[in-house]
Amino acid sequence: MSFWEEEETLTRKLRTYSVKNVKITEADMVRAKKLIKDCIEDRVMKYCQQHSPLPILRLEYTGSVYEGLKTEAADEADIMVVLKTARQEVAPENTEIPGYARLKARDNSKLRHYASSAGYIFPERLRNGWFNSLVARAVDDFNNSSTSDVHLGVRYHGPATQIDIREKTTNEILLSTDLVPCFQTGPDDYFVPKSYTFKGFSHPELLWRQSFSLKEKAILQHMDFDQGCRHELLRVVKTIVNKEERSSLRLLRSYHLKTAFMHYIKENPANWDNNSLGRHFYGFLQRLKISLAVKNLPHYWLPRVNLLEEDFSPVVIHQMENRLENILTSKDKLNQILGCKMPQTETQIQKRRNPNVLNEPSPPAHFSGRSRFVVPRDSYSRRNAQQWTSASRTDRSQNAEVKLRTRFHLLRRG
Repeated sequence: MSFWEEEETLTRKLRTYSVKNVKITEADMVRAKKLIKDCIEDRVMKYCQQHSPLPILRLEYTGSVYEGLKTEAADEADIMVVLKTARQEVAPENTEIPGYARLKARDNSKLRHYASSAGYIFPERLRNGWFNSLVARAVDDFNNSSTSDVHLGVRYHGPATQIDIREKTTNEILLSTDLVPCFQTGPDDYFVPKSYTFKGFSHPELLWRQSFSLKEKAILQHMDFDQGCRHELLRVVKTIVNKEERSSLRLLRSYHLKTAFMHYIKENPANWDNNSLGRHFYGFLQRLKISLAVKNLPHYWLPRVNLLEEDFSPVVIHQMENRLENILTSKDKLNQILGCKMPQTETQIQKRRNPNVLNEPSPPAHFSGRSRFVVPRDSYSRRNAQQWTSASRTDRSQNAEVKLRTRFHLLRRG
């Protein structure tokens, strides 16, 4: 099979996998966005805007759902809650840590209530003292006054306040939304209250993480401007990685894959027609494997930041590289991942035609004078080889004439 025929075959397999495992129906996407609008936007955030001591400017919808990259189920969303501030009310001060800054509130600002004596805003104080309690009251108001068939629950993790929308009768979570408060200090400069967890910096409790979610959304949401297959490819790879339950590859999060993919499409801007899915599948995985091999995946916006070094040990990174190497070099493994039926061997075809054919041990696939046999790779043939070895031991007890005939017969069959 030529290269182009192999590429076409892989493209068909990937499309079949996408239909079975990746794609979300339009109806599910419509349902998810309606839940966000009815419950979060029109009720929870409206309550917050009306009762907040700090003015809220707008909501920014980010994450995989709005980038066109959500896979398997439309069950989560990310929303940035942008505070309204006057011009130069909040000033960022850069630090030696890439992607982190201190935010200083002006003397007469209400934000001084959540700041140090020097005016630096504490992320945790703002999040806990203002936002979390405000959202909790909004959720209570929804649950106490709503005649809807859903109710809301609140959880807290990292910089986000998570709202779970649950069906009343079953308590099943229909959708989870992460609300993250943030400051906008420039046209493209957003900061969120994500803690700095590494050692070696004084007063890490004052640091705010710069967010590039909207810049990433601008790239990813419209990357198929030429009707290409970029969205389809990244969704497929994300799903494959998520289903790697027994492999360290599953530790790669969506952000790692999106970052690697933004590097890849920047390096490969052209030739993304729908027939190129198979070629770019191999190309992107090779690009990802190189990053794992050199143990460096640079942040797209902050090249000095190595995302792999931040999140994984060298041993885990090496395990990921090995697993990816196996997928790239073994058609059998890739077919297994994609759920494709393997081509049948001649023995398997004979077994299907005649179930009794396996009652007699058959010789291995290869026979030489120096070695009695070479064990074939598939486990079924390995069992055959073991049976045949056992039979050959019985031959040794027979007379020389019978052994000669047997060997002649085996050589003819091989």
